[in-house]
Amino acid sequence: MNLLIPGFESPKRIELMLSLTKISSENLINALMLHYTVTYLESAPWRAAIRHDVQLSNFVRGQERLEEVAAIVEKIKELDWEKHLAKLSTATARIAELEKQLASYQLTDSKGHAA
Repeated sequence: MNLLIPGFESPKRIELMLSLTKISSENLINALMLHYTVTYLESAPWRAAIRHDVQLSNFVRGQERLEEVAAIVEKIKELDWEKHLAKLSTATARIAELEKQLASYQLTDSKGHAA
């Protein structure tokens, strides 16, 4: 499954994902950056590879590695999302509890002023 969309990724996102790999070739890094951050027609895999003097097989390996990293990042985000949803659920329950308590105080207070 391709998680990275050629031509639509931010340079910072690709830079961060590259930092999680052992990819060190400046040419390959530049080719991947071009491919993922510039309009796809201008940065098709073979064009990005040729423009930065990278063999297509090395370019494809770089793409595959970035996809692996993207998959791990997505799994981490899912775990974080579940944790945040659990916190939100707890907070929502507590808010409902406090609103109920506040409503009972307001009822009691309004009865006292009516008399």
